[in-house]
Amino acid sequence: MDTDAHNLDYRIRNSGEKDERGRSIDELTAARAPIVIEDDVLIGARCIILKGVTIGARSVIGSGSIVTRSIPADCIAAGNQCKVIRTVNIQ
Repeated sequence: MDTDAHNLDYRIRNSGEKDERGRSIDELTAARAPIVIEDDVLIGARCIILKGVTIGARSVIGSGSIVTRSIPADCIAAGNQCKVIRTVNIQ
C-alpha cells in the first residue's frame, strides 16, 4: 500500500467530513508515497512493502519480509525488518 489509508490525527478520522465530491477528508489527507519496484525483482510470498520504498533492479526479497526501507539493486534481502543479507554479482 502506498498510503496510510487514514489520517493519523484522530480528530480528522472521527470528523466524518467530506470534500465537495463526497470523498472522505480522512482518506484524502492520509500520508502517501509511491512504491517503486524496478526491473527483474523477485518478491516472495506474503511480503509487506511500506510506502516510499524502492526495491532496486534484480533484487530478491525473501518470503514474509517487511520492507520498511529502500533496498539497493542486485541484493538478497529478508527479515522483519527487511535488510540486505548479501549482494549478488551476476555477469
